[in-house]
Amino acid sequence: MGRGGGAGGAALGAGARRGGGGGGALRGPGGWGALGFLAGLAAATLLLAGGRLPEAGSAGGAGGGPAGRGAAGGGAGPEPWVVALDDAPFLGPREGDAAPARRPGFVRETNAYQAVYDDSWTKGGYPAQSCWGCRFGADVVSKLEFHSVLDAGTGNGALVRLMRAHGKSAYGIELSGAVLRQECPDLLEKGWVEQGILTNLPFADNSFDLVFSADVLEHIHPSEAEKVVSELVRVSRRHVVMSISLKGHTKVSATNSAEANRHTMLRPRRWWDAAFRRHGAVPNRELHWALQERDASIPRSAMYDCRTEGDPKDGGNYEVCVVDNTWLVGRREQANVRKDRCITTSDMELEPWFFTYRKTR
Repeated sequence: MGRGGGAGGAALGAGARRGGGGGGALRGPGGWGALGFLAGLAAATLLLAGGRLPEAGSAGGAGGGPAGRGAAGGGAGPEPWVVALDDAPFLGPREGDAAPARRPGFVRETNAYQAVYDDSWTKGGYPAQSCWGCRFGADVVSKLEFHSVLDAGTGNGALVRLMRAHGKSAYGIELSGAVLRQECPDLLEKGWVEQGILTNLPFADNSFDLVFSADVLEHIHPSEAEKVVSELVRVSRRHVVMSISLKGHTKVSATNSAEANRHTMLRPRRWWDAAFRRHGAVPNRELHWALQERDASIPRSAMYDCRTEGDPKDGGNYEVCVVDNTWLVGRREQANVRKDRCITTSDMELEPWFFTYRKTR
């Protein structure tokens, strides 16, 4: 289901980047500054007391600067109580490739729409050996401290290959057994990828420093959403980094509607943030700020094919429009250059839409 690491992947080399995951943004050459120390102490005190970290910004999602990347919530930069946290104590071994522990009593399951994605991968719906998430996977490696990683919705396992090329202990889970057998039998044989569903992950609690997922969660059924979020947080030690599509414009092209109506779980950013918070993960605003592209300079007159998405009874509605904006989708080798892309008008964020979290319990 995961499109080989997911759909999306903008030309992230454009525009300024700041910050990165892994904490430490308030540290100078001499160690923690006074502000960083006090913010870290306050955050640690809150966590030890059983509370959760506060979140700045409006309930409507990310804000930020007028163009390019911006601070979440429209502020001047990342929240100090988030970036002051040191991620290192929460992570596992920094080297090696031990297989992740299995969840006791695990019984493998499937779901009603596995056959749909078997067909998508094996009958031309998704390009062979494509890897949308690979376009920004290296960006995550450069900005976040982690060694073990699960690609949730790995598709053909290409993102697992990329992470392993960067020296990471990477594993993948994928709904479509057909694509695993057809496009990455070597990874399947080594046990680096396996068939499974996101509502029932086979791994023990706290198995991976990072859970990665690229344009997968929009494909799940709304009734599964809480369980999927719970499972992703459960198997993560610290980080969850995803792109989730917020658009209903799902045709492959103007003349190819193979993916039409596949985005069954469209909810605004505020909905996803609240769901992850319920299961013990808070937004990593600094990393989101560093990854997410936005452009508030685009005039309303330049937007077209605007659609209202979401559910008024479950998170509310939001608007997504199309703009003429050339971007590279997936790996450079795919040469998949698109002339337009979608934008959420409430915050002027351009696809792919990034969702980044830290587990706090």
